[in-house]
Amino acid sequence: MSGGAHAADASADESAAKTVEAVVVTAPRAEAAARIVQQAAPTIINVQSAETIAKYPDFNAAEALGRIPGISLSSDTGEGRFVNIRGIDANLNGSTYGGVVLLNTLAAGTAASGSGRAVEFDTIPTGAIDGIVVYKTLSPDRDSEGLGGQIELTPRTAKNLSKPFFEGELGWGYENLHDHTGPFNAGFAAGARFGFANGGLAIEGRGQDLPNGSGWVTNPTPFSIVITASRKDDRRGVDDLEPSYANDGATAVDNVYGRVDFRRYDYHRRRFGYGGEFAFKPNDDHSFYVRLDVAGYKERAHKNHFYANFAGAPSAPDQNGNVIDRFQPQVDLVILEETHRNTVFAAGGQDRFGDVQVDYRAAYSRATYLQSYYNEARFFGANTFFGRYNNVNDPYHPTFALFQDAALTVPFVSTDATQYKDPRLTSFAENDADQEYSYVVNATRPLALFGDGGEVKVGASARLRDKVVTDFGGFGRLTGVSLSTYSASVGAGNNYYDGRGYPLAPYADIYKIINLVRTALPTLGPSLGRDFNDTENVYAAYAMYTTSLGKLGFMAGVRVEKTDATYGNFLTTTDASGTSTVTAVSHAKSYTNVFPTVQLKYELRPDLQVRATYSSGIARPGFNQAGGNAGIDFTASPRPIYAAGNPDLKPTTGDNFDLSLEYYLPSGGIVQVGVFDKEFKNYIFRSAKINVADPIFLGQRGDFITYLNESAYARGVELAYHQKFTMLPGLFSGLGVEGNITWVDSRFKEYDAAVSGTGKSQFGALPGTSHVTWNVAGFYEDHGLALRLSTEYVGQSLFALNGDQSLDTHQDKKLNLDFTSSYQFTSNLAGYFNVKNLLDTPLRYYEGSASRPIQREIYGQTYEAGIRAKF
Repeated sequence: MSGGAHAADASADESAAKTVEAVVVTAPRAEAAARIVQQAAPTIINVQSAETIAKYPDFNAAEALGRIPGISLSSDTGEGRFVNIRGIDANLNGSTYGGVVLLNTLAAGTAASGSGRAVEFDTIPTGAIDGIVVYKTLSPDRDSEGLGGQIELTPRTAKNLSKPFFEGELGWGYENLHDHTGPFNAGFAAGARFGFANGGLAIEGRGQDLPNGSGWVTNPTPFSIVITASRKDDRRGVDDLEPSYANDGATAVDNVYGRVDFRRYDYHRRRFGYGGEFAFKPNDDHSFYVRLDVAGYKERAHKNHFYANFAGAPSAPDQNGNVIDRFQPQVDLVILEETHRNTVFAAGGQDRFGDVQVDYRAAYSRATYLQSYYNEARFFGANTFFGRYNNVNDPYHPTFALFQDAALTVPFVSTDATQYKDPRLTSFAENDADQEYSYVVNATRPLALFGDGGEVKVGASARLRDKVVTDFGGFGRLTGVSLSTYSASVGAGNNYYDGRGYPLAPYADIYKIINLVRTALPTLGPSLGRDFNDTENVYAAYAMYTTSLGKLGFMAGVRVEKTDATYGNFLTTTDASGTSTVTAVSHAKSYTNVFPTVQLKYELRPDLQVRATYSSGIARPGFNQAGGNAGIDFTASPRPIYAAGNPDLKPTTGDNFDLSLEYYLPSGGIVQVGVFDKEFKNYIFRSAKINVADPIFLGQRGDFITYLNESAYARGVELAYHQKFTMLPGLFSGLGVEGNITWVDSRFKEYDAAVSGTGKSQFGALPGTSHVTWNVAGFYEDHGLALRLSTEYVGQSLFALNGDQSLDTHQDKKLNLDFTSSYQFTSNLAGYFNVKNLLDTPLRYYEGSASRPIQREIYGQTYEAGIRAKF
């Protein structure tokens, strides 16, 4: 099911949507055609067309995915990054780009369960994709990787072009938090189908008389090409408040501050995407293609942090809840540059020999993360100052007043650069590469075993993956060096954190700071603790049968996957004298899994159908989870941490049961109700034992971190509704509403009685799982005018296990509101204006309960305006 490359060609979209034999289900560009694809598919899917994506102010594929039923969005630095499907965290789901596995760029990414497999969808600009398909259930001809489901990003295709086209976009904007211009947005796509006839160039759709040829090349325009490119820059500012607590829960939990970080970030992200496809279709029985797509971003960040490192022994609270404590001021300055890049190359074709159809593909997927530099200089003040704070009345908006003296009479000026000295210096660089060669071949032929016809499909595939993480680092300390040499005693004034009067660091000359760090640390040495060199090869074969019995559609099959993996890591041991030794270790794993599926679809009437399915899937252990890596960090605060992989981990497998009712409305509308039950075996979770005594900690108490298997489940309900009220009179016929809501109930045992702080087993929701997520949009689309006000809600979710539920990290609930508008001036030219984050919704994390927040980032609004052209 393949969409045309021009939005206006809806008939081509609909024709392609009715074909259900392609290797990859792809999203058509037109919204109405996307519903046809969804209705015809043998599995439960959601389709987001390019037309729908353009109706929202989304910067990247993650944010576009967040509008789809059953998808919840995890954000960072003001943008969507990871996505969960039906409450299953991003590490446990599958992702493809044009049918080719999409790899993750950063192995140490921050998705909930921390397995390092979650794809960062913020690397893919919306301008680089033609649509999205989310598979809620899997068929045997797809990889079985994806416990929650799989996400297919559809690139522009050259296969169904009926005429030449060009589409372009140019926009500019403003980000108000730190008074930055941007984002800048530019992109284009162009393509045509052509051949050679009568001694000249022949172009499809130009009205030329193009007779069929003779011989093998009968198609008069056998060649087609599509080229795309997009660029989106932004200069987002971030204000961040990150408190930590003096009592981390080893003996009790309270709200006494340890260190409070007042962080101010300035980011400059340059997101890019470019690629193209060349196709050759000599006749109706044979077609071939080659495609290359590259997407990612380069980001520079300047971070000015002021730290108030409190002693953790405050006075008794006064009648208003204020306490007084001694603190040491610190200024931490960070300058970094990093690049995330995804590259996907594919070549393949399709041939028909009588009633047998064969398709095949060879592909190369590569994801890289390059941290060109990370330079940090932390300056320290005297440990003689006093601060008054209140974090009880409003934990997310605490109040602070800092002073030079115990009598609280002389204010402390945080921007006075002369009081910070003796910097501790850190320098890092990292070069990660994740690459996979893949090969797939499928064969389909009619076979009437029972029912109204039918077809059998068989195939085989191989995925050969290598993942390497290489770190370098250097550390140092200088004495007698003052921050005043590198920074003037000025800051952002009141332009920080909504003018709440919070202290902030003085502005530093970033080039002087870079020179300071690089001069003191000219050479970086290997940093082996996080490094690994892993291989993971997956070989698969499947068979499936599809048929219909009147109004009943039936599909059943089985897929077998064999996994051969070798995990190469580093083991760090420390003797009684504190001397550490690093040794390379390697562990091999091999296992075979069988994935059956049965999927039924019954048409109650042409616009109403019900589905009942059983499917199965797998999530393999994370690369940093399954290896023999281990090491102890004696510099960790407040205690040493021993972290280790677990070579005995088993992959997580899931049995999935779904029931769905779908009612299709005119103009691409739908009413959908679905229920699902996912039962997991060997669910992988992070096990934390805190504040334990063990000889490995050399006489201290410490924390143990590793990974274990157990049972788990996720069950839920999905509702979706989309309708344009064309039945209303006159101008009101352009009104419409779109919404969806998902409830998820999930459960696993976080801690057994021997580990938890309560002495009882503790159960909770799966990491990354929000109990409720929903989207609602009201829109008007008529007479060339399109207006849309959209809101998105993501409930709180477990982010990290820290030894007891009273200490676990949670991402707090979020409610975003966006506005988009456009006007079609002519059939070829449109203008748009968008406002993102109207509510200035913060990103918030807390520890144990909302009364112990540990992070609150704010971003302000983003305004965009521009033009779109289409010919």
